[in-house]
This record gives sequence, C-alpha cells and structure tokens, in this order.
Amino acid sequence: MTPYFKTPKNNHYFFGYYDKSPVSLDNSKHLALEVDFINRLPDRNDNARVGYFDLVKNDVIFNELTTTKTFNWQQGCMLQWFGDKNTQIIYNDLVDEKFVSIIFNLKTKDKIVLPLAIYTLSNDSKFALCIDNERHYWIRRGYSYDGIYNQEKNKNIVENDGIYLLDIDNKQIKRIINIVDVINNKPLSNMQNGAHYLEHIMISPNNQRFVFVHRWKTDDGGIYTRLYTANIDGKGLYLLNDSGRISHFCWKNNSQIFGWGGTQNTINRLRKYKNIVKFFIKPLLPLYKKIVSGNAIDGVSKISSLVTGDSYILFDDKSSNKQKIPLNILNQDGHPSFSPTDLNWIVTDTYPDRFGVLQLILFNIKTKEKIVVDKLKSMQVYDNSPNRCDLHPKWSFDGEFVSVDTMNDGVRGIYVYKID
Repeated sequence: MTPYFKTPKNNHYFFGYYDKSPVSLDNSKHLALEVDFINRLPDRNDNARVGYFDLVKNDVIFNELTTTKTFNWQQGCMLQWFGDKNTQIIYNDLVDEKFVSIIFNLKTKDKIVLPLAIYTLSNDSKFALCIDNERHYWIRRGYSYDGIYNQEKNKNIVENDGIYLLDIDNKQIKRIINIVDVINNKPLSNMQNGAHYLEHIMISPNNQRFVFVHRWKTDDGGIYTRLYTANIDGKGLYLLNDSGRISHFCWKNNSQIFGWGGTQNTINRLRKYKNIVKFFIKPLLPLYKKIVSGNAIDGVSKISSLVTGDSYILFDDKSSNKQKIPLNILNQDGHPSFSPTDLNWIVTDTYPDRFGVLQLILFNIKTKEKIVVDKLKSMQVYDNSPNRCDLHPKWSFDGEFVSVDTMNDGVRGIYVYKID
C-alpha cells in the first residue's frame, strides 16, 4: 500500500510509542517531533521541536509549537492529544530540574505545567499514570530521559518507587502501586540481587483498570517479566502472566489484553529458582540465546517455541483463561493495537529481518486473515541499538489512518496510511 502522507527528508521526524494517536480527532493534524540527529541517545543539552503536519492539505511543512528536553527514540516525549483532542496537547519536559508534563493550547499558546511527567493518559484526559523517571534513567536508558542524575535511585530496589496517579485538575499526586508490595507478591528466589522496575503502563478503555509489567534482571543475564493488572486506585492487583516472558501488549476491551509473550513451560518454570538459574541455566545460556536469537528476525520456530512458549496471546483479565494465536499465522513479536472502530482488526509490526526489512501488518483476530500493508527498510547500523526505529504503528481515533515511524528513506520519518 502506498502511504497517504510522508514527512519530508530535510530533517528527522518521529512520534513515538504505539499506544496513542498522533492524529487529531478531526483528522486534520499529525503530531511529530523534529530533531537534527539520530546517531546517539538524546541528552539534556538536546531539544526536540514539538509540532504538527497538516493532513488536510497533505502539507510537508512542519508547524513548530514548542520544544522539549525529555525525549527518547522509542517513546518520544509521551506527546499526545489532550482534552478535546483537537486544540490541546500534552507532553513531558524538564523544567527547573524536574521532570514534568505540560498541557499546551494550540490556539492561545498557553501552557499549564503539571508536577510529574506522564507515562499514560486516561482517554478522558482527567488523570495520568506515572513512573519515577529519575529511577528509570539508571535502569532502562533507552526508554528514559537524560538530565537528572539522582544516585540515590541507582540501586537494585528503590523502596519509594512505584506507579503514581496524577489528578490533572488539582495537580495532586498519589502513589497507587508500591514496588516493594509487587516484589513481595508471590516472591521468587530469582528476585534476589535483581534490579527491579515497573513500566509499560496502559489504561483500559473505560479508565477502570490498568496493565503494567514488573521486571528484574536475573543471574542468567536475562530479564524476568511479570504482567499485572490493577484497579485505577491500585487495589485489585492481579498477576496475569508469570512465565517470565512478556513484551508488547494492548487492551482489546475492558476485560481482555492481547500481547506477545510466553506461557508456562518447563524452562520458564525453572527460571523462577535462583539456584537452578545460577548452576544449570546460566552455563547453557549461550545455547539458549542461539536457539531463540532468530525469533525477532525470522520468527519463532518450532524448537524456540518449545523453549520459550512465545506467541501472541489473548488474556482474560483476572482469569487464567488465555487463547494463543497459532504461530503459522503470526510468529513474530510486534507492537499490537486494536482498531478503535472494529475490534476484529489488529495492526502490528515486526522487527527487521536479516535484510533490514520490517513489515506493517493488519490481522483479523476472528477470521485469522493477515494483510501485509507494507514492507519498509531499516537503517541496519541501528537495528540492535537503542537508536533503532521500530514502526510502532498507531491508529487514528476513527480507525481511518495508521501512522508509523520509519527509516525507510534513510532518515527518521513518519508514514501515514489510509486504511480501507
């Protein structure tokens, strides 16, 4: 499919993560960040220009609105539409040595500064869920912001870490998830000496529950991941997947979550135990990595599927019920989200294959129909680095457009597709 719109090649443009729409509610504007470099991680001396492109005129002129010092290549600055989703935006920034979020009015140019950087915003724009970005700098550099170097948060467990609820109207902050409580929930021996953190928060469509991951680094050199859901007030915590393997996911509706991860198998169960990891799994780690290393490039094979248990899975919240998508249909990890107007259709993507080609995919979860919308090239020098450019496909609010970040033209850019 030929893109409906492409950003110009005169500079680098991108948006960020796959869980929010860069297109305004009336489909007239596409938000973007403009930068002058792509070959390194951003630091506090860098500014990204925040603005939009006019989709009605199909105009390649970038309309700059403001700037931000807090951005990374994977999630941008959490830029997104706010309020009526036509005249206001919200994004993160560094102000007076604090990570904050800012509401910006496109008509008046007025700014409202909120006391915490946001991670995910409710769809009614009344509240946001947040993490400790000072902590995230030390633990997840490719997904963090440069600029504050708090050594007190450079340790395996930061006891006041967690997930916070930011009330937009009154600017009040409340911690709703304490990381210590999560660690103590059905603890595993492989948690010992692990560096723990929380991330990838997404709010359900009705704003009643949210999903997130608890991750820690294990003695085998890998990362163990648990998938949790909870009520917006932090109560009703539910451990949805404890296989140790979960990557990208999204809400299908208010009670189901769709994502790529592993189910329980013998190897995943053994990884829970510190001594087994240390004395048995760690010596076999080179073989393990060799078996699964091709998953992101060539897809999950029968052998690696037996080892990891990986596939796309539809989870029922607060339940052990789950449905696996057959690997002969979708066999590669990607960044999925459901069409806002037809929950049978998913848009997702793949990582670059050995030739540096990524696929943009539409998939019908009911009929199992798969459509490869486009194949785009990466810049292979960045493929295995934090500077890589994942497609991160994003729907418009009405499901008419899908937007991706891409390096297909030799620059970091944005393609927009009109979905029939």
